[in-house]
Amino acid sequence: MPRPTCPRRVGFTPSTTYFKPAGTPIDILEEVLLGHDELEAIRLKNLVGLSQEQASLQMGISQSTFHRLLVSAHQKLSDAVVNGKALRIEGGNVTTPDVSVGVCRWKNEWSCKIKTSVSICSEDNNRQVEEKRGMKIAITSTDGTLQGKVDLRFGRAQKIILYDMETKKHTVVNNVQNLNAAQGAGIQTAQNVISLGARAIISGHFGPKAFQAIQMAGLDVYSATNISVEEAIRQFEIGKLIKLANPDVEPHW
Repeated sequence: MPRPTCPRRVGFTPSTTYFKPAGTPIDILEEVLLGHDELEAIRLKNLVGLSQEQASLQMGISQSTFHRLLVSAHQKLSDAVVNGKALRIEGGNVTTPDVSVGVCRWKNEWSCKIKTSVSICSEDNNRQVEEKRGMKIAITSTDGTLQGKVDLRFGRAQKIILYDMETKKHTVVNNVQNLNAAQGAGIQTAQNVISLGARAIISGHFGPKAFQAIQMAGLDVYSATNISVEEAIRQFEIGKLIKLANPDVEPHW
């Protein structure tokens, strides 16, 4: 039985909750349902202009959960606009905090008073800690050391570090054959990492073919840029790395 999610704090209740394409009868329209928590994620990030850390703190959730809400909201809005569907704002496990939020002259006519002392819901972090015990993760590396940088390229990474979260030990795999490959580097690197028994992969960026291969194998994908492998592992442990829902670069990047 899945665990119940913690209520997400929202500071805005829309007066208009239904949008439809002009000229299309409502009885033949398909609907896209956007939750109030997804709407709040868009408002805080895109309209108010908060960072992911600030926005997740405002909603009382982890950054990874906020990222999932934001990605889901963007996909639903895109579906409604591109495919001419109606959009209904409804539902979501939300609660309204005792803070004043409304129209003002700060940042695009919206305000949001952030309480920096808000404690993040422990549900997400507890689940992540349990899942990470005993797992192996693969991290792309520029030099094969924990102190070196995470390689920004997944398919053409110079080396792969396989790290055991339980024993804290690691092994280094040379990826030179894919570094110099004419094509198919992303898929081949993905297959190699999967065969190593990793359950999650950390790299700078992922192309569409590599991402698809990883996703089909059921592995989680995380982005880490401009930090060391050691720091990436630490951020993964505490749930601060961004989990990707889609590839973030074009093919042959």
